[in-house]
Amino acid sequence: MTLAIATFLISAAALALELVLVRALSIGHWHHFSYLVISTALLGFGAGAALVTVAAKPLTKHCIHALWLFAFAFAAAAPLVFWTAQKVSFDELQLIWDRRQILYLTACYLLFFAPFFCAGAFVALAFAAFGQKAHRLYFYNMAGSGLGAVALVALMYAARPESLILLTSLIAFLSAATAARAISLRRLALTAAAAAICLWAFSTHGLLPLQINISQQKSLLYYKNLPQAKTLARRYSPLARLDCIQAPAIRYFPGLSFAYRGKLPRQMLIISDADAVSAVNKFDHLTELSCYDHTTSALPYHLLSDPHVCIIGAGGGSDLCQALALGARSITAVEMNSQIVDLVADDFNDFASGLYRRNNVQVVIAEGRNFLETTPHRFDIINISLLDSFSASAAGLYALNESHLYTIEAVGRAISRLKPSGLLSITRVLKTPARDSLKILATVADALRSQAGQTADISRHIIMIRSWATATIVASPQPLAAEQIQNARSFAAHRSFDLIHTPAITLDQTNKFHILDEGPVYYRYAQQILSDNHEEFYDTYAYKIRPATDDRPYFFDFFKWRSLPHMIRTLGHNWLIFSEWGYLVLVATLLQAVAASVLLILLPLRIARPLRKTHTAKAAVLLYFLLLGLAYMFLEMGFIQKMTLLIGHPVYGVAVTLLAFLLFSGLGSLAAELILPRLAPLSLCSHRLIWAAAAAVTLAAAFEIALTTLRFDWLLSFSRPARLILAVAIAALPAFFMGMPMPTALKHLHLSARPLVPWAWGVNGCASVTGAVLGTILAISLGFTTLALIALTCYILAALLAKSVCSPPTPAHSAGKM
Repeated sequence: MTLAIATFLISAAALALELVLVRALSIGHWHHFSYLVISTALLGFGAGAALVTVAAKPLTKHCIHALWLFAFAFAAAAPLVFWTAQKVSFDELQLIWDRRQILYLTACYLLFFAPFFCAGAFVALAFAAFGQKAHRLYFYNMAGSGLGAVALVALMYAARPESLILLTSLIAFLSAATAARAISLRRLALTAAAAAICLWAFSTHGLLPLQINISQQKSLLYYKNLPQAKTLARRYSPLARLDCIQAPAIRYFPGLSFAYRGKLPRQMLIISDADAVSAVNKFDHLTELSCYDHTTSALPYHLLSDPHVCIIGAGGGSDLCQALALGARSITAVEMNSQIVDLVADDFNDFASGLYRRNNVQVVIAEGRNFLETTPHRFDIINISLLDSFSASAAGLYALNESHLYTIEAVGRAISRLKPSGLLSITRVLKTPARDSLKILATVADALRSQAGQTADISRHIIMIRSWATATIVASPQPLAAEQIQNARSFAAHRSFDLIHTPAITLDQTNKFHILDEGPVYYRYAQQILSDNHEEFYDTYAYKIRPATDDRPYFFDFFKWRSLPHMIRTLGHNWLIFSEWGYLVLVATLLQAVAASVLLILLPLRIARPLRKTHTAKAAVLLYFLLLGLAYMFLEMGFIQKMTLLIGHPVYGVAVTLLAFLLFSGLGSLAAELILPRLAPLSLCSHRLIWAAAAAVTLAAAFEIALTTLRFDWLLSFSRPARLILAVAIAALPAFFMGMPMPTALKHLHLSARPLVPWAWGVNGCASVTGAVLGTILAISLGFTTLALIALTCYILAALLAKSVCSPPTPAHSAGKM
C-alpha cells in the first residue's frame, strides 16, 4: 500500500506540475515557448528511466530509500527550478539577433528537466522493482495523473500558478513522506521539516517568493509603465490571467481612422495572459462613443438599421459600445471567460456605465463556436472582432493554437444563424506580407460556396475594407443590395478606409488612402480568392491561406516549406520575422525530442551490462513500446479535439478527456490483472490479451470517430451536462482497453527479462513526448481523423509484435535476471 500511495501522489504531482508550468510560461512568454520547453523537459521521464536501467541493481537493492530520494528531490526541485528560471533573461523574440538567447534557452531546458527526471526515475524504479504488480502500479500511475490533472485545472480558478507550483511540491513531499514512513521516523521528520522550510521559503512572504517574470515584448509591461498606471484587479483561471490596468494615457482603439478628430472616452484595460487587450469604456452618453463609428468594424451598422446583434467575444465591451452607439436594438453578448464579465458587470460596473446590465443587453457565458451551434435564435448582425493579441499575432506565435471559431464549418454555422438579409462581420489584424485577412476571406468564401453551391457568384455577397491596421469582411447569405454597396463605399470614403472588395469593384477604386508600395495587392488577391481559380491561388501563394476545417482547425498556421528558400534569399537575416515562428518552433521541438529520445533509448543499451546480456528480442520490445506511446498520445489528442467541440469549452474538453483516458486506462489495467490468472500459459494469454485489447480499441475508437463525425449535430442537441456525460462515455470505452497492452507486457518482461522493464518504460515515455509534438504536426498537415487512424494502425502493429515481446522465458532469458 505504501508503494501504491507514493506512486499515486508522485504521478499526480508530475502531471499537475506539467500543466501549471504550461500555464505559467504562457503568461510570462507565449504558448509556443511553453510547448517548446515543457515538451523537451518531459524527456526527463525517459532520462529517469535510463538511469534506473543503468543502475538497476543498486537502486532495486535499496528501493524504498531510492524512491524516497527521487520523490524528495522532485518536491524540492519544483519550486527551486521555477524560481531560478524566472531569473534567466530569455526573450524568444531576440533569438534572431542575440545568440546569447540560445544559452538562456538551454538553461531553461535543463532547469525544467530536473523535476521530471526525478518523477521518471521514481515510476521506472517502481516498475523495475515490483514488476509483478505492474497492472496495479499502472492503475495508480494513471489514476494519479488523471485526478491530479483535473484537480489542478479546478484549482486554477482559485489560485495563482505560483501557489499551484508550491502545491505540486507539497504533493511530492507527501509521496516522499509515505516512503520515509516505511524507512524510519527520523527520515519522516526530516521530510516534514524540509517540506515546511521549502514551502515557507518560496511562499509570498518567504526569502525566495515565486513570481512570473513577464517578457518585455508583452503588452502588459507597456501599459503598466504608463504614467500613473494602476493595477486595479487580477484574476486567474485555466483560460487566462486577467490584469485590469488603468492610466490616464490609455487609448486603445485598433484601426481608428486617421480622419477622426473627435474626443476619445476614458478607458481601462483587461489584459489576458499579459498580452491580449480588451478595453472597458467610461461614458455618460452614447454620443461620447462616436469614435467607434470610425473603425472598420462599424461597417455593418451602416448597411442595416435597428439590428439585433450577436457579439462573439464580448470581452470588456468595446464591441457592445460600438453596437449601442450605432443603433443596435438588442445585443446578445457572448463571452467564454466568466471572470471578464464579472469584472465588467460587478467590480467595475460604475466605470463601465452599467454596460452589461442594460435592458437591451443579454450576456451569455459560452464559447463562441458552441453558442453558434446550439442557439435557436437568428440575428441581423453577428460580429467577431479582434479576438487575439496584436503582438503575438504579428509575430506568428499562434500557429500551434487550435481555433474552432475560424473554420469553414464555424463560419458556415454563423451564416446559417443570420436572418435572410443578415450580415456576418469579421475583423482581423493586417499582417505584412498579407496572409491573416486573406485566409479569413478565403474561409468566408468557401463557407458561402458550401451553402450556395460551388458555381454561385459569391462575390456579390461580400464586402471587404481595410484601415492602416485592420481589415473587416462583411458577408451576407444573399446578394447585397445596390444601396448597401453604395453605403459601404460612402462609409469607407468618408473615413479614409480603402476598399478591397465590393460587388462590381474596379481597380481605380482601391489603394487610395493607405497606399501600399506594391500597389493594390489586397484587391488582386481578393479577386483571386473569389474567382473560380481560388484553389490554384491557394496552392501558389507564399503563405498557407487555404481555409481551416474542423478536422484541421489551425487557422493561424500560415507556414509553407516551399516558400522558405525564397524568404531566406530575399529577406536575408530578417527571414525569421516573416516565417511564422510557431510552426518552426514545433519542428525544432520535434527534432530535439527525437534526438534526445534516440540518445536516451540507445545509451542504456551500450552501457547497461544486464541489458546487454538479456537475450529477449530488444528490437521487438523497442518497437512495441514505441508504438504504444505514439498510439496512446495520437488517439488522446484526437479525442481531446473532438470532445472540446462536443462540450463547447476548451478547459472542460481537455479536463474531461484527460480524466476519462487516464482513469479508465488504469481501470483497464486492473481488469487485465483479473483476467490473466484465469488464462494459461502466461506467454500465450498475454499476447492474446494484447491482441484482444488492440482489436477492442480499434473497433471502439473507429465507431466513436464515425459517431462524432457523422452524427455530431445530434450529439450537440443534448444539454451541456448530458454532453459532459457523453464525452466521458465516448472517451472511456477505448481508454479502458488502451490500459491493457502496456502493463501486461511489462509484467511479462519482469518475469522473463527483468532488466528490460525500466528501459521499456523509458521508451514508452520518450515516445509519448515525441508523439505529442509529432501528433501536432500530423494534425496540422493531415487532420485529426487521419491522426486517429494512424494511432489505430500503431495499435495493430504493436499487437503483431506482442508475441515476440511476450515470448516464454528461457534459460538464456533467466541469465539476464538480476
